[in-house]
Parts: sequence; structure tokens; C-alpha cells
Amino acid sequence: MVVIGIDNKKQKGLTLLEALISTVIVGIGFIAVFQMVTYSVQSIDVSGERTKTNYLVSMIAEDLIGDKSSKKGADKLYEHLANKTDTGKFAWQNDDCKIKSGNPYKGTDIAIDNKFEKWDFRLSKDRVKCRPKAKGSTKTNDIKLLKVYEICKRGVKEDGKTRANCDYRNEYVWDKTYIGRMEVKMPTSGGKNKFKSKYLYFQMN
Repeated sequence: MVVIGIDNKKQKGLTLLEALISTVIVGIGFIAVFQMVTYSVQSIDVSGERTKTNYLVSMIAEDLIGDKSSKKGADKLYEHLANKTDTGKFAWQNDDCKIKSGNPYKGTDIAIDNKFEKWDFRLSKDRVKCRPKAKGSTKTNDIKLLKVYEICKRGVKEDGKTRANCDYRNEYVWDKTYIGRMEVKMPTSGGKNKFKSKYLYFQMN
């Protein structure tokens, strides 16, 4: 009878050094995968915030265009906002990093006052992410602001009278035009003080 077997003395296996090197290589691979997963999660989060912010910025533009004929005092809505832009450098601004609760409407019959309140609620911390300037602060560098620019040709006539008081001159714009600009600074995954600004320009009259 012939017995076929294996000579264990001649069988070779892994040395301890080879096993350690294999473990290190596999570990490096897992570290790379974990870093990629972390980056992917951050990118998805930032992308979601941008999509949400784009929607909210468009909502503000639609609010203004839809109510452009309403008034604040004796001025039309876009005239009032342009005057605020000229004197205060912005027509509306939100630099708070806090949660807002309660009724988003003031209950007045002035459309723009109610809209300011609504925008503050829609762009508050519980809906759009923000980073405080300092620990415990409610202020942020992730600012949201609106500007309205009054543009016309020099010496343009309005209501039969020559008006030369446009805030911004443009010899190619004959009729007085009001351009709104929404700017939203959004945090990115690049670092604490890294921001990406979203701009939206739109005509209001």
C-alpha cells in the first residue's frame, strides 16, 4: 500500500515580519477609506446646504418681485430698499447665528416689515447652518444681505421732471432701473474661516 502525505517539515509559512508588513498595508488602506468617507459625508452636507440656500435666496427674490408695487411710506418697495442701500450699505441683513421661534410675521399691513421677519426665520440657525464668530456668540460671519441699486442715465425724466439723483449712473440705461442683489456667505469644509458666497441679481421694477 502506498500512502500519500505531506511532509510538514518542508511546508513553508509566513514569518512574523511578513505578517506585520501585511497588517500595516491593510491598515493604511483602511485609513485612506475612512478619510474618503469622512470627506464624502462633509461634501454631501455642504452640497445640501448650498441647495437649500439657493432655494431660500430665490424665495427672497420672488418675494420682492411679487410685491414690487407695495409701499413703505411714500416710496415704492424698491425705492425704499434702494434708499436703505445708499445710506446703510444694505437693504436687509442677517448676521445672527441663533434659532428663532414664534410667529414670523409682525402682524402689520406693511409688506416689507413682514418679509424681513419671514426672511430672518427662514435663514435662522435651525434651517441654515452657521458658525458663530466666537464661542457663546450669536453673531456669525456667514452673513446674508440684500442690496438694491438705483441705476439711470444722467438727467433722466420722471413724472415730467428731470431727476439727476440716481445712486448709480449708467449712460446706457435710459429708464430708471432697480437691481436687487442677494448675497449669502456659506461655510465650506475648507476650514473655520473659509466661506463661499452665493449671489443672485434680479430686476425689481
